[in-house]
Amino acid sequence: MSLSAISYYIPTWTGFINYLGEIFPKELMPVGEPPEKSAEEASDDVLKKPTYKPKPVPKINGKSIHTRWYWPFAIGILSAEVVAIYAVLFVKLQWKTGIFVVLYGILSGLCITAGYHRLWAHRAYKASRPLEVFLAVFGASSIQGSIIWWVQNHRLHHRYTDTERDPYNIKRGFWYAHHGWILFRRKEEDLGYADMTDLHANPVVTWQYKYYFFICGFTSLVLPTLICGHFFNDWMGGFFWGAVARLVGVQQVTFCVNSVAHTFGTQPYSDEQTPRDNWITGIITLGEGYHNFHHAFPNDYRNGVRWYDVDLTKWILWSLEQVGLATNLKRFPRNEIMKGRAAMKLKNAEKFAKRINYGTPIDELPMFTASEFVAEVRERGKKWLVIEGFIYNIDEFVKLHPGGPKLILSGVGKDMTNAFNGGVYNHHYSARNLMNSTMRVGKII
Repeated sequence: MSLSAISYYIPTWTGFINYLGEIFPKELMPVGEPPEKSAEEASDDVLKKPTYKPKPVPKINGKSIHTRWYWPFAIGILSAEVVAIYAVLFVKLQWKTGIFVVLYGILSGLCITAGYHRLWAHRAYKASRPLEVFLAVFGASSIQGSIIWWVQNHRLHHRYTDTERDPYNIKRGFWYAHHGWILFRRKEEDLGYADMTDLHANPVVTWQYKYYFFICGFTSLVLPTLICGHFFNDWMGGFFWGAVARLVGVQQVTFCVNSVAHTFGTQPYSDEQTPRDNWITGIITLGEGYHNFHHAFPNDYRNGVRWYDVDLTKWILWSLEQVGLATNLKRFPRNEIMKGRAAMKLKNAEKFAKRINYGTPIDELPMFTASEFVAEVRERGKKWLVIEGFIYNIDEFVKLHPGGPKLILSGVGKDMTNAFNGGVYNHHYSARNLMNSTMRVGKII
């Protein structure tokens, strides 16, 4: 298939890229206004205590602004997905093209995770100028928007997680967080404020914004088609697989962070919000699936903080640091990370303990004097004994006693604390727990 043959497929997609230009204003996106500060501050106070009034999410015709379709973007995204499905079903994938799709897909994904996300959204490290340019150029290869557009949405997500101002709010549903959010028109100034001054001052970021559609069109569609066509003589596979199917795949993997990583997994650092750690998501997203850690410690260059966590982006950044292309990799203090884990372990232990029957609470137990206890045993035939000041009824346990009935019956009417704690046998916690929940009937005063 000759290079000219690709012209049948390219016009639709170049037109699509030009059409996408409507999504972004010609000038840089506005930074927005800081939250409105209350004027109720006593002028004679040494320490000011400002209060902030969050603006309500605007409604249009009784519906949230999220519910309005953004047709240019919706048509483009959905069309690309239809073409990708067509490629999977009807376009033969040559093995050389397949290898290219995987490698270029990983490269595209890494430029999102290491560049758009950890470098520009969270400033988790500093990149050399050559690395910045590389990440900016190939970060556009999966058509996820410019750095400024992507980062603004992501910073809003962190600031307003799980609220109506969260661009990909999981509380609106799994599929909304995964895919729906990108199909609707959203006015950034209505969704909230995100400080973007650092990116507006970055020459690489503003250069990518200015020429985004040229960079995006070349790296996402033209370059993969040319490589596969020229080197593998697979022009059709290069376009359908190397370009469209690849970029759709990278988009879907990225969207999994907004949906899967907010729904499935564990919360070892915080349960105040929905983010979760999920090692399967971590693998397919090149490390972004350890989302509970990330929301708790967003400026750490690692998402999978443990050495065995599958965080490819972390290892790539560490390697770039070794050769001087990345510097100042931020690491949250280990002691503070362990505090988070310890707090959640204690909280989960408390939740677990509430589901367990520990018997009658101590403050609700009836009180007996020593004389009353002896009278209950001698006059009423109670099979009671005392251990550490508590009275236990062993009537139904005699036949179950591991040491035999004779030994335990010998303690009826007596204080068997010494025998229980090692004089005869040093009993385990399991024995104490069983007695407290099923046999404890009173307390000696």
